Amino acid sequence: MSRAGFRGRIVETRRVGCRWKPDLYVVAVDGRRFVVKDYADKEFVFRWCVGAFSIGREIACYRRLKGLPGIADVAYRIDRYAIAVSEIAGRNGAQVAVGELSEAFFQALREVIDAVHARGIVLCDLRNIKNILLGDDGRPYLVDFCTAFSQGGQWNIVQRGLFRVFAQDDLLGIAKLKRERAPHLFSDADRQALATGLLLERPARFVRHWARQGLRLIFGWGKWTGSNAHS
Repeated sequence: MSRAGFRGRIVETRRVGCRWKPDLYVVAVDGRRFVVKDYADKEFVFRWCVGAFSIGREIACYRRLKGLPGIADVAYRIDRYAIAVSEIAGRNGAQVAVGELSEAFFQALREVIDAVHARGIVLCDLRNIKNILLGDDGRPYLVDFCTAFSQGGQWNIVQRGLFRVFAQDDLLGIAKLKRERAPHLFSDADRQALATGLLLERPARFVRHWARQGLRLIFGWGKWTGSNAHS
């Protein structure tokens, strides 16, 4: 599918206009639906420094995870700034009703995450419960790998260390989903894990907060985000 090809097959627009997030479209091809993430219309700094890098890393992760249950079965790069991923029918964690998710669902979710880690990939953003789906078939699925990264080589001590830290962060996503949507399954161990967080998490949050304030001050980022900044 070329850029011109996907533009002509858009059946739904999910997000456009946010200056620091990709535009999201749903396209139909030969009876199948795909979600397209596209940075092409973003300003230069985001198109090159965020978009091209993010798209390249995300497609590499999907290729490494190909064939795993709970992962989109088709993902391919349209061009430097866009990726198409087969749509998974279902609802994200923020859309399911409280009490709807079963213990069997969480067991299956843990199996999917363990399988992803076994392939040498961490997701890094599963505490955003929108990245966990309850499929129409009742199974768990993981989406949005823009922050994911690989374990690294044997001698890459730093990256392998980060991999271990963020593997634990992925598991905290399970605990948070329980807290938000399955309080009947939220255990004392889950509560303690979320309260403790990760190594260096508090100073990392402090740095992130002030970095965002600096970006808003320098670039007027608050004006850039628009009404869909937190979608």
